[in-house]
Amino acid sequence: MRRLWIGGFSLFLVVFLVLTFVGFPKKGDSGRADFSVSTDGSESGRSLIGRDVTGSNVSGNESGNDLPRRALEGSDERFEHYLQLAGDLPPTPRSLEGTEVDGELRADADGNLVIEPDIRRVFDYFLSTVGEDDVEQVKSRIALHLAEVLPDSAARQAWELFERYEAYGEAMEALPQHDGTVAGMGESLKQRQQLRQEWLGQNVAESFYGFDDAFDNYTLARMAVQQDESLSAEEQAARLQALEDDLPAPVREVRQRANLPVQVSQDVAALREAGATDHEIRALREAALGREAAERLEALDQQRAQWDQRYAEYRRQVAEIAASGLAPEDQEREVARLRENTFDEQERRRVQALDRMQE
Repeated sequence: MRRLWIGGFSLFLVVFLVLTFVGFPKKGDSGRADFSVSTDGSESGRSLIGRDVTGSNVSGNESGNDLPRRALEGSDERFEHYLQLAGDLPPTPRSLEGTEVDGELRADADGNLVIEPDIRRVFDYFLSTVGEDDVEQVKSRIALHLAEVLPDSAARQAWELFERYEAYGEAMEALPQHDGTVAGMGESLKQRQQLRQEWLGQNVAESFYGFDDAFDNYTLARMAVQQDESLSAEEQAARLQALEDDLPAPVREVRQRANLPVQVSQDVAALREAGATDHEIRALREAALGREAAERLEALDQQRAQWDQRYAEYRRQVAEIAASGLAPEDQEREVARLRENTFDEQERRRVQALDRMQE
């Protein structure tokens, strides 16, 4: 069983844009958890999840625009159920052996869960084992972990949030695939964001997906500019630079780190064309990427040079076979034998692709 727990288009989950701190008040007399926003780890605010899920003010002090709009009943009972099942869990899945849970869960001074991106990381850490564990076992491991690291009230609040996160993933699976156009991808992103609001509420959605959304919006805007044929090259460049300048600092930092190896590669190519020495190239790489990365790139350069030499020698022998006067069938057999004797299986696939480019 495989689910789309992680939304958005980008694969960049290095840092998160929004660290929204939300807490949840203790379970009230109604028997449901009354979740409230905590901005500084102790101060209660508006209800995040309550009996009224229409978006009205549950706690009475602010509008409920950031409330989840989907009801979720029976969370406490399921939490207790999976805690009981945790007593019969099999050994830790092999993929988690020797690892620590990815993310820290915190409660505020009142014992309420503090909402931050680490919660999603904790959920995904356990959900990654679906297939090794069955779904019931995964849920039991999550319930047990919540009970071990959080006060009871915060653990129950975290469990309800997990169930909402899981329901959001299931709802994502029902969304239609986009058509690959900028407009289609933009519509798909809006649908994902709407589902997050419905199942998680604005505060949790921003904490879990704020960085993803900022990067996705930037990517779509960039694609739209690049595909706008009415713009001149200068106008496109200006608009792309404006998009870059408007990025939130964390997103800009990720882009700069992602683009740095490409920029360094271009600088190295320019240095080589200008006749720079290996020492000068290594100094540039060390200054930009660090010593270890420079050493890895230097080793990669050597591997590429060795490959180029081997392939060049192979092509020289192929040329000799072509000029040998053998019948075409015999030439093909000789070339196949040469590839077999010169390269391993993986290399032969690469050689055949390169040979087709030479024809």
